[in-house]
Amino acid sequence: MRHPAVVALITVGVLPLAACSGASADPPPAASIDLEAFDAAATPGNGLWMLSGSAAADEVVAAARAAGSVHYTGTFTELTLGTPETEPAPGRTLAVDFTGRPGEAIARITAGDVAFEAVLVDGRTYVRGNAAYAAHTGLAEVEHGFVCSIGEETFLEEWAPLLRPANLVAALLESSESLTVEPPAGEEPTVSVIVGASDGPVGSMAVQRSGPPLPVTFTAGDGSGDGNFAFTAWGEPVAVSAPTDPAVDCAS
Repeated sequence: MRHPAVVALITVGVLPLAACSGASADPPPAASIDLEAFDAAATPGNGLWMLSGSAAADEVVAAARAAGSVHYTGTFTELTLGTPETEPAPGRTLAVDFTGRPGEAIARITAGDVAFEAVLVDGRTYVRGNAAYAAHTGLAEVEHGFVCSIGEETFLEEWAPLLRPANLVAALLESSESLTVEPPAGEEPTVSVIVGASDGPVGSMAVQRSGPPLPVTFTAGDGSGDGNFAFTAWGEPVAVSAPTDPAVDCAS
């Protein structure tokens, strides 16, 4: 059975399947934390481990949404089902490389044989890709350069949640029936949000221990496959420009 946090990584119709700079002093813990039980002097940090699983997930998603921009890379490789004679084997791979914020981003995605690059800026979507992507979209021109379209919702919905950072973080965390935050150890700069039961976890997200609990890494693995994500440059300025010489511009 595929875990929902892993299923959320699979694109419908294609695969069937960092530290943020800021002030040196920690901001106050989240309003939902019991301040009488939280001893910041004994265990410094943002106190995420004091929250229930759902409340901790809400804090992480809210931090990602507030930060806005980010760079992340990630892959998910499915496992083909085994037989009595054979072991499960790695199958197709989904990979994403995203830089930016909602509505202003550059992304590169591969999903099996499909590969494409997208630029989202000024309410327009520019895409170019390989022959498999051209066949998937029915746009032969994408093999020759960027093809522009006005609007982005349809494109984003097809590839959800990969191109909206906070939505991706939410999909990795909130779909789990069981989620816990491990108390910090020593001076580690991150804490671990465990996805799945503690005696049989299927994933773990490392988030910043101090300040907003922004994701740093995510690792998942179960019988359907395994995935890894790395997040950096939360909240850093991003400049995205439209391609200067698209194969098809929006006026065509």
